[in-house]
Amino acid sequence: MRWASSRIGYRASIVSTFHSHAFTRAHASALIGREGVVVAVLRNGTTALVKLDDDPDELPGRVQCWPLRWDDLDLEEPVAVERAPDFVTGWSKSHGAIVFHAVQPRTAMGVCFSPAEPLPVCGWSVPFSPKVPKACPVCLRHFGL
Repeated sequence: MRWASSRIGYRASIVSTFHSHAFTRAHASALIGREGVVVAVLRNGTTALVKLDDDPDELPGRVQCWPLRWDDLDLEEPVAVERAPDFVTGWSKSHGAIVFHAVQPRTAMGVCFSPAEPLPVCGWSVPFSPKVPKACPVCLRHFGL
C-alpha cells in the first residue's frame, strides 16, 4: 500500500480497535476517542503507529505509541507539512578525524564535492546546521560563513 507511507504526520482519532491486533483490542475502552499523530507505517503498510497526545501516565501501561489498522482511525491531513530540508548532514573521515558536510537529500556528496555518507535516523536524515561542530569549512562557505 504505497499511499500508507504518505500518511505519516496525519492527525488520527481512534474510532475503533476492531481491525487492530488483539493486544490493542484488549485496551479498546482506554484508547477509543483518543487522538494523536501517525509517526510510522508498519506491517507492509497495513498498520499505522500512532503517537497519542495524552500524557503517558494517562495511558494503559504508560505506552504512548500504539499500532492501529487504518480502518480503526479517522484521519485528518496535517495543516502544515514540514518542507524537506535543503541540506542534510553527511560525514566523512579526513586524516582520521570525522568531518560533517552539507549534503543534498538522497545524494552522497557534500556541497564541497567531497564524498559524504548521510546520517540517517530511522529513515529520516538529520538536517544540516552550519553550527554543527567539526563542520567542513568549504561547506560552511556555501552558507556565507
